[in-house]
Amino acid sequence: MASNKTPVARPLPADALQALLGLKETHSQAAIARLIGVSEGTISNALAGRYIGNVEALAERIRGQVLNQTVVCPILGEITTRICQDERKKPFHSANPTRVRLWRACQTCPNNPKGGKP
Repeated sequence: MASNKTPVARPLPADALQALLGLKETHSQAAIARLIGVSEGTISNALAGRYIGNVEALAERIRGQVLNQTVVCPILGEITTRICQDERKKPFHSANPTRVRLWRACQTCPNNPKGGKP
């Protein structure tokens, strides 16, 4: 049976929201969306405090792309949180040795919000 729960909008953390507002002074919402790699609707809803998706994942993308927040990857070294997020979302690919090493490392990495659960 499907749940009738309506998703609840949560605001972005203050640092991520301020970064978006700063970009809004010089960029259109469409340009911000392209820069961060999300839809225009995501940016619009996040700015309006109506975003119902994974707020922490969006904040991580913003922090990595706009605020240049970094983490140390055991395979790639120091990378932005945006690159970290993009890499751990990629599927396993056995033909590329670096992808194999990354996939394995991501499964137990403390930077992975799944908490080391594959």
